[in-house]
Amino acid sequence: MTPTDIPLQQLRQTAAYAYTDVRQSSGSSSRGISAELDGDQGNEYTAELTADESITVLERKLGLWSGMAIVVGSIIGSGIFSSPALILDSVGSVGMSMMVWVIGAIISLCGCAAYMELGTMLPRSGGEKEYLDVAFPKPRALLPFVFCLSIIAISFPSGLAADSVVTGVYFVYAASGKPASGHSEWTQRAIGLAVVVVCGLLHGLCSRTAIRLQNLLTVVKVLLLVLIVGVGTVGLANGLHTPRSNSFRDAFSGTSRNAHSYVSALFKVFFSYAGYTSLNYSIDELRNPVRNLPRAAMGGLVATTVLYILSNVAFFVVLSPEAIRGANTAVAGVFFTTAFSATWGQRIIPAFIGLAAFGNVLCGTFSASRVIFEAAREGYLPFAQYLGSVNHRFQAPIYALAVSTVLSAAFIVGPPPGEAYDFLIDIGGYPSWAFYGLSVVGLLIMRRTHRDLARPFRTWMSANVLTIAAALFMCIVPFVKPDGAATSIPYWAAPLAAILFIAASVPMWYIQIVIRHGLDRSHYALKMQPLEGIK
Repeated sequence: MTPTDIPLQQLRQTAAYAYTDVRQSSGSSSRGISAELDGDQGNEYTAELTADESITVLERKLGLWSGMAIVVGSIIGSGIFSSPALILDSVGSVGMSMMVWVIGAIISLCGCAAYMELGTMLPRSGGEKEYLDVAFPKPRALLPFVFCLSIIAISFPSGLAADSVVTGVYFVYAASGKPASGHSEWTQRAIGLAVVVVCGLLHGLCSRTAIRLQNLLTVVKVLLLVLIVGVGTVGLANGLHTPRSNSFRDAFSGTSRNAHSYVSALFKVFFSYAGYTSLNYSIDELRNPVRNLPRAAMGGLVATTVLYILSNVAFFVVLSPEAIRGANTAVAGVFFTTAFSATWGQRIIPAFIGLAAFGNVLCGTFSASRVIFEAAREGYLPFAQYLGSVNHRFQAPIYALAVSTVLSAAFIVGPPPGEAYDFLIDIGGYPSWAFYGLSVVGLLIMRRTHRDLARPFRTWMSANVLTIAAALFMCIVPFVKPDGAATSIPYWAAPLAAILFIAASVPMWYIQIVIRHGLDRSHYALKMQPLEGIK
């Protein structure tokens, strides 16, 4: 079955449907109808009534392996190939750099478990928007609205911009045979612009092909990490033509004592692990989400975590700390140049790493467009008749994809040269962590206020507390002044910009929700009741 408009009368005749009334009972923004359509082999489709008595149905085209490919593809991006040098530079020592990666993995696994409980309890696309809506019903839709604007305008486009720029870094590396620097930075950004445009066009004009390409590039990413681990193993046995480094000798020498350094490092680690919530934004397109969501998300994160830790060990086995710092965002390229010949290390492997980063942009574009699409249908965004529409010819949210592409492009060209990658990660990470923490707080609230909700997956209280504590840490400490020389972008610029945008979202909420009655005029505002006798 494909996305289409189905007359309401036909739905009444061919499908049994019932209200999903959780949000109505809690006084929150809207309610939906869940329908099981004949001939779809038991796959449930989310169907939404509109004033013209038609519904739009998005096909559940993602199975367990496609879902896991999206999760792994969203997690493995530019971070593991580009951020080890920045993390080492922040924390000061090899041992602490490894510790930060392990701490990030533990907190990410706890956060993933919490999101699996939320996603299976409220199996509907939208992610935090849905969870905040149920947990914090008053003021009406305030937190979901602020979240949507923050993630749409800051978190998603900044992350996609960072990955796109790194794609440019590695393509320039492959073309020139040496790490890009200085004069070629705008070349990298130009390639990044082309990447976000191509990803938007692929998802807009041939969505099934885009998903297949995501799956293929996910395999490429995993094979690259496996190759890095293999090279590190050979290097550990002194099997390379270069001697093994002594990076782990006196591993904690030079460790930083400044709290801001660890926040900066953790932002980059969490950026590398980010993506395990990607399926929560598109659950409506996942087959059997209650079963497949935990398996795909947790399985993908665990597999990626193992590869990440071993890859970092491999980097330090082959390269010295000085070589890693000098590589900046091209660590993986320098790693393969050292391990192999110049042709493989400076041309072939960097091209594949660029493709891996491209795959991450492709996965992120999918998730970003779905958040815009759902937010428009809920009535949170203006021009909802366009942003919340599905193009019948291409079976994709064309306008939502266009907005995602334009915002990502703005973040690529906006930051000043020199430290753009750091700034993009920091400004995108700040609101993300604020809403991660609020969502897990909301989970604990819903355990008390919505005891009747089925919870097929339930996480431990200790995991929830650790996630909330990490969120508080990540939101407070960025305002602590770091040690070292001043940079062209002040240390407080990224978190302050994020906070100012969140604050500015409140009057926008008042205009869109209170004055313009966006929720009451939304695609999901039900204007008809089901016929008597239909259950």
